[in-house]
Order: sequence, then C-alpha cells, then structure tokens
Amino acid sequence: MKIAIMVVFLGLIGYLLEQRRHIKFLENVNYNQETHDIMTAHQLELTKQKVKMLELTLSMFGYNVERFEASDFTKHEPSEEQLQEIWEEYQQLQRKSRSDNIKFETQLELRGVE
Repeated sequence: MKIAIMVVFLGLIGYLLEQRRHIKFLENVNYNQETHDIMTAHQLELTKQKVKMLELTLSMFGYNVERFEASDFTKHEPSEEQLQEIWEEYQQLQRKSRSDNIKFETQLELRGVE
C-alpha cells in the first residue's frame, strides 16, 4: 500500500514539474510573439511613412499620385507657397519618423532585444 501511495505521489510531483516547464515554454512563446507584433507594427508604420514621403517628393516635382493612378503623367509646377507647405509637411514627417524609431528602439531595449 505504501508503495502504491509513493508511486502516485511521485507521479504527481513529475506531473507538476512538467506543467511548470510547459508554462515557462508558453510564456516564452507569448513573449516572442509580442516582440514580433511590435516589430511588425513598426515595419508597417515605417512603410506608411516612406510612402507618404515619396508622395511628398513627387508633389515637390509637380506630379500627383492620384493622377498617376488615372494614367495622367502631366507635370504641374507647384507654387512657392505649395512648395513651402510640402517642405513643412515633409519635415514634420521626418520628425515623427525619428520619434517613432526612438520609441521602437526603447521598446526593444526594455524587452531585452538587441
């Protein structure tokens, strides 16, 4: 009888240890997935910012993306005021991009990712 109780007791201890190992594994998987989600969101934001910068660059040269989509490749010279507005928007976008990069790097440092 004592042997049967000891076997059951050791079996329960082994089961608990295996459950702890599995919990640690799942926590690690969850941590990696969260890190991946942060990186993916950052890449998406970077891509959107680059597209916007390219659209602004085209606008500075007198082209329009909407007209490109309609197969109209004519060039219209922007006025000085329009160029100034485009330049200010471009600089604002660059500042936002730098700010987002700093935020992203800080998040990764806090997570221990190099």
